[in-house]
Amino acid sequence: MILTLSACTNSSTADIADSATDTAAPPVNPMNETAEAPKATPLPYPVYTTFDQLAPLFEQNNDTTYVINFWATWCKPCVEELPYFEKLAEDNSGKPVKIVMVSLDFAKEVRGKLLDFVQNRPFELPVIALVDHRYNDWIDRVDPEWSGAIPITVVYRGDQRIFMSEQFDSYEQLAEMVNQVSA
Repeated sequence: MILTLSACTNSSTADIADSATDTAAPPVNPMNETAEAPKATPLPYPVYTTFDQLAPLFEQNNDTTYVINFWATWCKPCVEELPYFEKLAEDNSGKPVKIVMVSLDFAKEVRGKLLDFVQNRPFELPVIALVDHRYNDWIDRVDPEWSGAIPITVVYRGDQRIFMSEQFDSYEQLAEMVNQVSA
């Protein structure tokens, strides 16, 4: 069976890694001298090139409830439900709840569209850009029921786990899912 990451549906590491930066070979000037390449501006979020870098986030066994949402800037239902996650963060401030937004924007958009989105929106949630295009290798590791469409959300604490394979209809629906796992 081949799974592919498709368009949206209508319906931890303990610390997030430091921001990733691009590296490039330094330019060479006509005098055959090597000049320093301009430094890339650090991103406000880490960029993971393989799912294995993200996998420990799904394996935490402590008293924290983890809310992990897979989304992209090009996915309208994903963007529509973002305020629910922002409100969840506000309502759970100081509680053992960790929300992580995993962007599946294309690698070429990480320094463009995704960066603009995060900077131009009052977006305080932790973001990780996952640019591993080998979706068939890792989608089942998130949840065997995942078809590849986004948005999806995984909420877990210890061995309690709930998978939501579609857009939330309301903030209350998301909050109830978190409450079920946190109780």
